[in-house]
Amino acid sequence: MEYPRNAPASRLPALPVAQADTSSALAFPRQALQDARDGSMTSTNRVVKNQIVFRIKDSRKPTTRTRRLGTQDQSGTPAEPVFRPRRSHRKSRTGCGNCKKRRVKCDETKPHCQRCEAYGVSCDYTAVDNQLTLATACASNSRQIDASAFSMSVTDLGNRILEVLRSGSLSGVDPGPLPSFTAKNAPLALNHFVQTVGLIASMTDSSRKVVRGDMMRLAFRTPHLMHAILGVACTSMYQMSIHDKSHKVAEAYHWEVAIRLYKKEIQNPVGAHNMDALMSTCMMMGVLSFCEKEYNPLDSWVFSSRPTDLNWLLVQGGLRYLIQSAVPWIRQSIWWDFFMESDDENKTFDDHRPGRVGLDPQLADLCDIGETTTEDDNPYHWPLRMLSPLLNLPMIREHFSKFCTFMGRLLPPYTNLLHRKEPRACLILAIWMAKMCEQKEWWIYPRMHAECTALCMFLEHSDDPRILKLLEYPASACGYVLKHQREDELLESSLQLLEQTLME
Repeated sequence: MEYPRNAPASRLPALPVAQADTSSALAFPRQALQDARDGSMTSTNRVVKNQIVFRIKDSRKPTTRTRRLGTQDQSGTPAEPVFRPRRSHRKSRTGCGNCKKRRVKCDETKPHCQRCEAYGVSCDYTAVDNQLTLATACASNSRQIDASAFSMSVTDLGNRILEVLRSGSLSGVDPGPLPSFTAKNAPLALNHFVQTVGLIASMTDSSRKVVRGDMMRLAFRTPHLMHAILGVACTSMYQMSIHDKSHKVAEAYHWEVAIRLYKKEIQNPVGAHNMDALMSTCMMMGVLSFCEKEYNPLDSWVFSSRPTDLNWLLVQGGLRYLIQSAVPWIRQSIWWDFFMESDDENKTFDDHRPGRVGLDPQLADLCDIGETTTEDDNPYHWPLRMLSPLLNLPMIREHFSKFCTFMGRLLPPYTNLLHRKEPRACLILAIWMAKMCEQKEWWIYPRMHAECTALCMFLEHSDDPRILKLLEYPASACGYVLKHQREDELLESSLQLLEQTLME
């Protein structure tokens, strides 16, 4: 039936009004009618004016497809849906523009892909090529910017290092001309220190944090510390690589200047303003005193008549005097947490009790320590107090600082005995070195191994059987066969040979 488009409202015929008929097929969806006929669903549908409102019993019931994907248990209940990952496929990165717009995979055939050819449209690769060219240009430009920024940062770092090194002349110490290696590769040496020396396996987390953080920031304000750090870096680079003379020259230069600047600064009062720099430089010099890539036991101080040959050990005591001078401010030090690691909550490693309780009984007998012996009347008492708790302590990085503090707290009454090469004093030192030989670090093991071997060579001629018995532990630690052990082995082998000869 047609109606005139612009007819007046009064002439328009009345439109028919649809009446709701709940018995017709329009009243329910097909599935609802089927369920109602089967009696499997109780209908709660109702008529609102001329619309049918219906409810589904369980909207979370899995679909037929979900039930097909899942498995059923013995009761027939559908199990959890099975996850099927998407197959691996190659993505189209350089498809034509039409396929990219339609978001379909392109076979990337040129000059016309198969999809565009099937649709009869022109295939356009121009926009894609322009995009790739732009991306490549941006990446290349980004690399150039990054390289320039890196080059500028390295140059700036080198300039800052050289500025600190040259500022040492303001203290009245002429550093002289920089060696060519430092002038060209100062950032390289500093990076080697941070990445290699600053991550020594024996260092605890607190000491690593200081060495790679606060101490480095302090070095950019303190010439003697910067020289000491570069000296350690050059020493490490020389030992870890083929002998490069430029590293050795730079090492000698930095240590010579660092010592001169350090001696100049140590003449001033020690306070909160300079204690951290002085203690840091002192520690770096302690590391240097051990660094020997190749060391001959016959060059040891124990076979020398020069008192200065023992300085590598005596210099370790310098830190103790600095700490004593900085006691009022020591809790503010960047090294405070590290210092606290050298002892435990029971003060086991700072035990000053008189008598022999807690001491190794064999060593106590050898050193004539009785129940009333004190540090004041027996020079062996304090070294044994420090050594005894270390004997059963495992050599791990959490305990390494406890082993190192032994050499830093040796007192003059004992070190004077070492100068005289007194056998009992040498034995105590050899036993401590045997424990240190368990640490294979590049900066300490060569010296410890050589010195321990030298002490075994020196003490094996002792007439005291107690010393020879106690010397077996240091000898085994450094791999040295003692004289009486060699004689016993020779005698045993001779007896075996004689026995074999008689049997024949």
